Amino acid sequence: MKISVCTTNYNCAHALDRHLQSVFEQLEPFDFEYIVVDNRSRDMSWKILHEWATTHPNMTLLSKRCTMGEGREIAFHHSSANHIMILDTDVVYSNLLRRLTTTYFERFADLSVQSIYCGIFPRQQWIQAGGRRSLNTNEDVDLWMRVLKLGRMRWYPVPVGENLKEASAWGKADYMSGRYSKNERVLRLIRREWDLFKTRKVQRTDIQALMTANMIDLALASSLNLWPQHRIPQSFVEHAVEFVHDLKKTLAAESQRD
Repeated sequence: MKISVCTTNYNCAHALDRHLQSVFEQLEPFDFEYIVVDNRSRDMSWKILHEWATTHPNMTLLSKRCTMGEGREIAFHHSSANHIMILDTDVVYSNLLRRLTTTYFERFADLSVQSIYCGIFPRQQWIQAGGRRSLNTNEDVDLWMRVLKLGRMRWYPVPVGENLKEASAWGKADYMSGRYSKNERVLRLIRREWDLFKTRKVQRTDIQALMTANMIDLALASSLNLWPQHRIPQSFVEHAVEFVHDLKKTLAAESQRD
């Protein structure tokens, strides 16, 4: 089988070497290509990625200013395999990635399966669902819901690696990551709100219930837990208050740094 790893990167130099080493080590038994779109990183990311690309013929490096969703769709259009694997460049993958991939092709290769930090999608299902839209927030969930409508989406709530992002910047709080400058944090917070508006149907969906109803067990871990979505339904007023609070917190944090 062949796998196209499609991913994006922005200012993840702190994790890139470990990430790449883990991915190429764990996927070594498979015929795979690694395609990454760098979002014009301002740290040492490009240098690291370029060095890897020059020594790994199965790696394709692209550069474009883009959202995460757009970047992964660009990577997809440069891919060639019948299965697409989505990974994150700030995650260091364990041998669970190899075991997940092996089990997937043995038992679930006709389905789209999302574990924590890794999703595998048959190419035709990706195309039928319409691929990734230009989003930073909910870009993954947005596609999951469209694949689910095809009856082919399944979830396996087991982490297959370690996310090196600051705990304070997980999920909706990504805009607080130290990877971003002061102006970028504010812009990304505003962009988050736009993405949430664009995916408002997803926001009104009980995603946890859908995941639980469509969960599979690959028997790679001793037990399965609920997917760590932490999504709490909010009214328009509650969400607006949260946004104002987040904006004030962001501006206050940057003022203290100055």
